[in-house]
Amino acid sequence: MIRSAFRSFVLSLMLVLPLTACGDENGDAGAVSAARTFYDIVLKARSSGVPDDELRAELRPVISPDLDSLIAQAAEAERRHTERTNNEEPPYLQGDIFSSLFEGATGYEIGPCVDAGENGETLLRCDVMLVHDAENEPVQWTDRVVLAGRGGPEDRLWLVDNIEYGGDWDFAPKGSLKDSLRAVIAEEE
Repeated sequence: MIRSAFRSFVLSLMLVLPLTACGDENGDAGAVSAARTFYDIVLKARSSGVPDDELRAELRPVISPDLDSLIAQAAEAERRHTERTNNEEPPYLQGDIFSSLFEGATGYEIGPCVDAGENGETLLRCDVMLVHDAENEPVQWTDRVVLAGRGGPEDRLWLVDNIEYGGDWDFAPKGSLKDSLRAVIAEEE
């Protein structure tokens, strides 16, 4: 028990110390706050596959309408797939779709954010250092969360628009959350 507590303490220090200067280099605390709210919801839910209606409702205030629409379309595609196969095949998406690790993260820290907007878009891309605290040894990796800004500088609302997967191990998903959702939708069109 002492060993486990010590390991958790060391892991926490490993995540927090390098990040004390990170998180809001662009001066907009709203983006970092939106990303934190999103990850707090996702880590608490520990969902697998495409989120159900209840989790989508909880995420809706912090995700973009485009991402919400893709999740809804992917849920419908998964439903059609289940019906078409008489529930004899697994879902297209399994495990935690909001991170690179199938089992999902148990902790996170929002890192530096950079402007990612093109053609007048208001987008930020923030590094997210994630950890899964396994019994044997923790797994650490960095994904990127893309946030879309709505409104003017004084009243800007930041919403999570995509997750770019950064895991570099075998079988880690490649691309992004939106890529994965679009692939599921295309399978059942």
